[in-house]
Amino acid sequence: MALAPIRPREPAHQACEHAIRSAILRGELVAGEKLPPERELAVQLGVSRLTLRSALAMLDAAGLITVRHGSGYVVQDYVHAGGPDLLAGLTELAGERGDLPPIAADLLRVRRHLAHAALEHLVEHVPTAAAVRAVTVAIDAMAATGPDLVDLARADLAVLAAVLDATRSPVLRLCLNPITAVVSSNAALRAVIYREPAQNVAGWRLLAAWLGHPRAADLGRMLDVLAARDAASVSALKQRNRTSSRRER
Repeated sequence: MALAPIRPREPAHQACEHAIRSAILRGELVAGEKLPPERELAVQLGVSRLTLRSALAMLDAAGLITVRHGSGYVVQDYVHAGGPDLLAGLTELAGERGDLPPIAADLLRVRRHLAHAALEHLVEHVPTAAAVRAVTVAIDAMAATGPDLVDLARADLAVLAAVLDATRSPVLRLCLNPITAVVSSNAALRAVIYREPAQNVAGWRLLAAWLGHPRAADLGRMLDVLAARDAASVSALKQRNRTSSRRER
């Protein structure tokens, strides 16, 4: 396929990378397909070959393409070669196709299981009093946040960051970051996850109280609450999709 010239609102190499990345995630460039030669591809995108090479290096690092000696750049199977940084693009694409609810359900499921791992860790490694105070301060800040969904998402992330900091586990923190970033940055997801912010705050306060005396016996009940909230969010997202579809008819 031929790619359209980019009109960057960001640095040209990033806009170039995003254009090719989007074509791969949309299936317009499929696994095993060779990209056009550099000179031709640079002309298609309207960029210099130096800019294109910077973009191709980023795509190679992301596992979207690979360089084969004598064959040039070849599209990779991103599901097997890519990383969690691709989730944002896949989520955005699902939203454009009206297929966001199943993607959201899986994202929330992964987030929930990672939360379970973090809570198990906190049972085994009881957080310090200072760490619990940091969580409480972050929750208070969220409770004082206005109705703007972007601000609420940012405050919610600050609470989650404080909880993960309490684990002192870089592995858990790194694993949760991409999922949380996608959930919080997508406008449609924000609208359903923070539709009742008082409940979000109340849930965090219950967790903060648990952190004072973390017990493994409480984990099942806490995870059931998370699962119910996630199910309600997905249900609300489906309803938004149905409403939007009716309006478009």
